Amino acid sequence: MLNIDKVAEIKLIISGLLQDLNAVEREEQISPLKWEEIFIASDMIREKLVTLRELSAKENQVVTPEAEEVKKLVQAFAELKRAFADVQLNISKSIIPAPASSSASRTVSMPSAQEAAIQDKKEEPVAVKPVTQRQEKLVISEKPRGLFADDDEEELELFDDTLPILDAARNARHSWRTDLPGSKVTDIKHAITLNDKLFYIKELFNDDEEQYRLSIERINEMNNLDEAVDYVRGAFPEWDEDSNSVYRFLMILRRRFDA
Repeated sequence: MLNIDKVAEIKLIISGLLQDLNAVEREEQISPLKWEEIFIASDMIREKLVTLRELSAKENQVVTPEAEEVKKLVQAFAELKRAFADVQLNISKSIIPAPASSSASRTVSMPSAQEAAIQDKKEEPVAVKPVTQRQEKLVISEKPRGLFADDDEEELELFDDTLPILDAARNARHSWRTDLPGSKVTDIKHAITLNDKLFYIKELFNDDEEQYRLSIERINEMNNLDEAVDYVRGAFPEWDEDSNSVYRFLMILRRRFDA
């Protein structure tokens, strides 16, 4: 509601201002002081009207905060009800009935006749057959002559240490030596993708990235394929050249030196 006192004050000022304006209309003599009073009255009317408008706006806005408070209270009450329901549910779940009987305390009753039969079987002696051992003569045949050479003869070539291991490996023909290597590269790193790099580090270099990097730099400095392969075989003798990972790595060496 509007402030009745403010409205009454405005009406009173307007009434006095109307009287002064009527005097002006009648062309009566008005002193300068009276003119100042008229101007002041007009300013007061404006100020009070502005104040009245602000009060009116505030009174209209009072309803909105109250409605918001009511809405918040309703929401809080609803949340409280949900929380209380959750607590009740948790309490009901936590109450678990105790088992009627444990599996260890269960007793299985058997018919007396069956128990008697089992007891008879336990008491019945078991006949054990005697085990006869048959002795067999172990015949050791003489070593046939001519199968092995005498001590003075030359040793078998299988045990000949005069053939270097690297030369024996070099003479072996693996698939990476016979397959086409692909386009030539001037740097091994240019032929290795990121996935290949991660694959080689894991499968061939035991997850040692520093060893992988140093090996690639060392191989890049080699002059030919044989020198690079000899370095690989000497540094990593455990590599299986017929495995997929070593095959792929050595094929990249061929692209560097033999393409």
